[in-house]
Amino acid sequence: MNAARWQCNLHPSLQARTILALTLVVTLAGVGLMPLSAAEWVIKPVLFALIVWEGWRQDRRLCLRCGALRRDSARDWHWQDEHWQTQQPLYWLPGAVLLVMKNPQGRITRFWLMQDNMQPAEWRALRACCFRDRQRAR
Repeated sequence: MNAARWQCNLHPSLQARTILALTLVVTLAGVGLMPLSAAEWVIKPVLFALIVWEGWRQDRRLCLRCGALRRDSARDWHWQDEHWQTQQPLYWLPGAVLLVMKNPQGRITRFWLMQDNMQPAEWRALRACCFRDRQRAR
């Protein structure tokens, strides 16, 4: 077993949930303001229901992305009691990183780690760990 080089306990990103909520509000407002004839008004409640359902589904999906995430000395990831390997280089943005992982069963997951998913010290440690590995690979 390889020692953990980095680990944290993830929680749902407030920033991601806020963006989702704002997107839903704008979409619902757009549907509400759509000009429809009197015969077509019945489509609006259906659209509202579909948008709210999709918003609930996406929020639930965001909330399921929590728990212990760790990276071991072999550069493998461990999340939700599964072993994962990266499938492409990490894609860094100022406040987020895209992690594309594959488990031994072949399931691929794309995981945006947001800076507000974790404590500030954990974010700095993740950046240091990953950038240090990238320097060694050169």
